Amino acid sequence: MKRLVCIVEGRGEVDAIPNLCMRILRQCLLDTTWIVDQHPIRHPRSQLVNERDRSPLRRCHADGLRRAVQLARSRGAHAVLALCDADDDCPATWGPDAARAIQVLMPGDAVMAVREYETWLLLNHAQEELRRAGAPMVESKRGAKEVLRRLVPGYLPTTHQLSETRKIDIALVRGRSDSFDKLVRALATIAGMPLPDR
Repeated sequence: MKRLVCIVEGRGEVDAIPNLCMRILRQCLLDTTWIVDQHPIRHPRSQLVNERDRSPLRRCHADGLRRAVQLARSRGAHAVLALCDADDDCPATWGPDAARAIQVLMPGDAVMAVREYETWLLLNHAQEELRRAGAPMVESKRGAKEVLRRLVPGYLPTTHQLSETRKIDIALVRGRSDSFDKLVRALATIAGMPLPDR
């Protein structure tokens, strides 16, 4: 089996991202040759995104990302997937730059969730629920955590992110979010699997 090690920024994503990636590999891509390490490398956003660059065109923090990739390699990774929130930055700037930094060291890719990881969780809800919660266009602005608290009372990333991630309908959210589709495409490329129709 080949091992994928994820690099994440948030505490809640430490449990949620390996679960999500494994589900995408098994259920969507029908891959049985990869496993996802259940202990991702957690790096703060400031070590993944170059905050000296002007927003929204921020590139990756090359040194911070390099350290995380080297740590993944020391843990037996065959590939790395880096994931962080876009906030107000441009995924089309950060993603390719971070992917190049990773691929100099080993196979892998990088994905930015528009606007934040919780946006993907919101997109799993029915449009009517989102309208009632006051967020019909969830990718247009930040604040997904606050909206999610209206749908999941007391929502906290460290408490609820994994359980909400387990509910994600991969095909539904992929159809609603280009950044989630990028996650699926990145995993397909890493695993060398054909990409199902969107």
